Amino acid sequence: MNTQIPVVFMDSENSKGNILGESYHDGVSQIYSDIVDWINDYFKENDTFSLNFGLGYFNTPSSKGIYNILKCLKEWTDQNKLVSIFWYVSENDDDLLEDIEDLSDDVDIHISTIMTDKKSQIAS
Repeated sequence: MNTQIPVVFMDSENSKGNILGESYHDGVSQIYSDIVDWINDYFKENDTFSLNFGLGYFNTPSSKGIYNILKCLKEWTDQNKLVSIFWYVSENDDDLLEDIEDLSDDVDIHISTIMTDKKSQIAS
């Protein structure tokens, strides 16, 4: 398993997705572009979606990809689609909390942060 690339699971049957791990591989932008494409296809026939982030670390290129995903979701909420975004954060990770807040503000979309003492806990 490549720890530089997040684990991505998009589940259209259950209207949810997970992006987990760490994200700092050079070629990660294609992964995020594919996720945006998947979300756009998904919302052509669906009205609700919940996305869980369990990213403990991401680099600048990854943050651009994450921004694009959030922007895409924001555009769908503007079309009256129901979107929930959750981000699992290790306790005492103030830097990550600040990054999440910046992304939320930049896109103008709500991200619920869930504090956890487990390294990679995620709702399933």
